[in-house]
Amino acid sequence: MRKQRIVALLGFGLLGLVATAGPAQAHFPWLNADNYRPHIGETPKLNIGWGHRYPLGSFLRMKDVENMSLRTPDGQEAKLQSIDDVEFKPEEALEKAGVYTIAAQRKSGFYTKTTEGGKRQSKEGLENVLRCSKSHMNMKALLTVGDADQYQDKDMDTTPVGHSLEIIPRANPASLQAGDYFPVQLLLHGKPYKSKIFATYMGFSTEKDVFAYTAKTDQQGMGKIRILQPGVWLIKAEYEEPYSDQQVCDVESFSATLTLEVQ
Repeated sequence: MRKQRIVALLGFGLLGLVATAGPAQAHFPWLNADNYRPHIGETPKLNIGWGHRYPLGSFLRMKDVENMSLRTPDGQEAKLQSIDDVEFKPEEALEKAGVYTIAAQRKSGFYTKTTEGGKRQSKEGLENVLRCSKSHMNMKALLTVGDADQYQDKDMDTTPVGHSLEIIPRANPASLQAGDYFPVQLLLHGKPYKSKIFATYMGFSTEKDVFAYTAKTDQQGMGKIRILQPGVWLIKAEYEEPYSDQQVCDVESFSATLTLEVQ
């Protein structure tokens, strides 16, 4: 498992047990940690993966990221600091047992595909436009700190961080093992959202947009991911709607990812 974490850090980069092609959309970001289960007093390093093939891909640079935050198990905000242009870490060692939530967003922006190639702008003033989208990409990771035998569900804060599309964990990762179901809630603009959610684990596939498991959320936004095996997991959801001004752009898209480790 340690080797898998190193691979992620270096960036080599349905409701059934069926491999499934996921949403064949744009690149998406996710949070990587060099250790999702640090001991008390440790300071894990993180980066943001970027691509279609989790965990393969490249990295997002810090200049393209905003609203980074670290929330402690009791709901307090702690500080993060950059190590270089792609890595960051908590400013202080993690001293309290429980689940910490790392959150970040890729800076939103337009992307327009034309017959001559892609442009990072709206479609205003462009010719031969094929499709324009404005994307909002949200990501979270759960770091489980300390002795797992001491955990209770109260040792994690599940308050939404306020992302436009957000996956809320409804169980402590430390309480899970292979074969269990991991309950999550999906929120769109702060309200429960009924949709598909996709999940995969590190090492399952190197194919583009292939996920190990697909589930659906209900009217309350609740859904369950079957933990097929121990490892680092990624859960993904997305939503798309027409852009408010069709002269400017065609669609507005939203994505959310959540990464965590189950031992």
